[in-house]
Amino acid sequence: MEKNFIRVRSINDIVIFTSLIAGGFILTVIFDTLEIDLVGYVLMAIGVLGFCFLKSGYKDIETQEKYLAKEFSFPGNMKTSILSALALSPEAIDLTQDGKGEVLMLKVYYSKASGKAYLQLFEFIPHQYEPCSEMYEYEIDKIANLLN
Repeated sequence: MEKNFIRVRSINDIVIFTSLIAGGFILTVIFDTLEIDLVGYVLMAIGVLGFCFLKSGYKDIETQEKYLAKEFSFPGNMKTSILSALALSPEAIDLTQDGKGEVLMLKVYYSKASGKAYLQLFEFIPHQYEPCSEMYEYEIDKIANLLN
C-alpha cells in the first residue's frame, strides 16, 4: 500500500500562533513602556515565524484526511520482531525498548476522526531513514497501546 503524507498546520498550531500574535499585539497597544512593548514585539515575531515554518499535522495526499503522527525508536536487533508484529498484530510491539536505540524508527500516522492508523518501519542508513516495511493500515482501536 502506497500512502503519501505531507506536513500541514494542525488546529493546535493555528491556535497557538494566533494567540502569540494577538497577545503581543495587545501588550504593545495597552502598555506604553518600552520593556513591555519589546516583549509584545517578540511574541508577535515568534507567532509569525512559527506560523510560517512550523507544522505538526499530516495530510494524506490522496484522501485529504488529516492525521497526527507519533514516532518510536528502537535498537537494530528488534527489526525482525517489529516487522512480524506489524504484519500480524501491532499491539504486540514491545514498547519497553522504545528510546533505547536510534537504528529503527516506527512511524504511526493516526486519525481519531476516521478511526484509521497507518504504521511503517524505517531503518537508519547513514544520513537518513529509509523505509524497510510497507505501510500497514489498522483500525485505531487495534493499536491503542501505541497511542497512549
